[in-house]
Amino acid sequence: MSNKLTMKDDIVFKAFFSRNEKYLKSFLSAILGENIQIKRVMHDARLEQLSKEMKYGILDLEVELEDGEIVNVEMQLKDNRNIEKRTTFYASKKIVEQLEPKENYEELNKVIVIAILDYTLTNLPEYVTETVRVTRNHKEYELNNLVKYYYIELEKFRKERPNMKEKVNQWLAFIDMERGDILEMAKKENQEIKEAVKDYEVLTGDAEVKRLAELRLMSKLEENSALATARAKGTEEGLKQGKEEGLKQGKEEGLKQGKEEGLKQGKEEGKKEERQQIARNLLSMEIETEKIMEATGLAKEEIENIKYKTTKKEDN
Repeated sequence: MSNKLTMKDDIVFKAFFSRNEKYLKSFLSAILGENIQIKRVMHDARLEQLSKEMKYGILDLEVELEDGEIVNVEMQLKDNRNIEKRTTFYASKKIVEQLEPKENYEELNKVIVIAILDYTLTNLPEYVTETVRVTRNHKEYELNNLVKYYYIELEKFRKERPNMKEKVNQWLAFIDMERGDILEMAKKENQEIKEAVKDYEVLTGDAEVKRLAELRLMSKLEENSALATARAKGTEEGLKQGKEEGLKQGKEEGLKQGKEEGLKQGKEEGKKEERQQIARNLLSMEIETEKIMEATGLAKEEIENIKYKTTKKEDN
């Protein structure tokens, strides 16, 4: 493929499947192993709406099936070491949201999360992993499966010799687009894949789609750069203050004891100041509190206190 935009770009992925319901139905049926019917795609796929969602990172694809089941499809290119917690949080959120309009637990609908990963998550040989909850002593007895997860590892898929007569492999070849040989095989086996490739080429030739994809990339790069700069600056300032505190303590308690205690306290104070300085830098860049908590390890209350002191100092 000569086109720089691929189906693994979340803008392209969502725009393509939201606009082409027949492809979405075929893809989901292949993954779930049954012929599903789509009631509605729950996210707006217009470009202006995608642009708005992009600012908040809301670019997963959410679908309601005719039987009431909710399916969420998410594309993840980078291993941030949190996909299991992230998908668990999303599924839990979808369950809780259903409780508002429903009167009892019996009316809750099943939630299915499909995470398409461009990296290796498990040590298992399969590249499509479906979770099932069973009892410890009776593995054949399924229990409490209101939520089901599918983890698709494209990195593994690319290294295999998949059976291209299977629809799930045909769709993965189309989504991955890393191996032209198996994509050509998929097109020969399935006329729908052949048509999907043509529609994909039309979509990625759209100037507005290209612009949104470029903005998405720039947004990610700027966020990563801001975090890296804040960490570096916080480390430098934290170590400097820690060293000063250590030397001061060392002079007061004697050369030998002071050196030991000073280094210890300096290291602790340095680490603390480092995290606090990173938080100050991120706050000045208007980064969200949750992301600052992830970057620094500070509690929400500590970050709010730093924000209060910073604002008070500026007011004075």
